[in-house]
Order: sequence, then structure tokens, then C-alpha cells
Amino acid sequence: MAEKEFEGDDPMEFVAVRFPVAHGVDGDEVMARCFVEEYAMMGMPRDRIFRLFKSRFFAGTHAILDSRGEEFVRRIIDDVYGATPSTGGV
Repeated sequence: MAEKEFEGDDPMEFVAVRFPVAHGVDGDEVMARCFVEEYAMMGMPRDRIFRLFKSRFFAGTHAILDSRGEEFVRRIIDDVYGATPSTGGV
């Protein structure tokens, strides 16, 4: 792998920006669903995806958990994966 010094004005530097969303669209929900669907398509289990939201190392997912709460994130994960399997009963 090639090594090079980081440059302050590197045109290939990753820069994240937020765009305004249309009136009535929940931007947090759209972004959270996008994260969950992307990781689900890569085969990541639901509990591991939730841990990404809890980790401060993943700023985007953690910001959603911090602002909207655990129930919000779990609902989106359940929407993508289907209802949580029952742990007992009939």
C-alpha cells in the first residue's frame, strides 16, 4: 500500500455535510433507516447494529441515538428486520 503524508488541502479528504430535508420529512428517521438497511444488507445482526448506535466512535449513528433515544432506534431496526423474535410462549 502506498504511503503519503496527509495534506491540509487534500481534495480527496472526506467531508460530511447535512442537507436540509423537505418539510414534513423526518431526517433522523431517514438517516437511521439508511444506516440500518446498509448494515443489514451486509449481513450484520440486529444487536451489532444497535451497538453501532451506542458507540461514540460512530458519530452519525450515535447522534441519532442521543437525540431520539433507544426506543426510536430499536423501532427502526425492527422495521428493517421484522419484529423481534419472541423469547418464549406458545
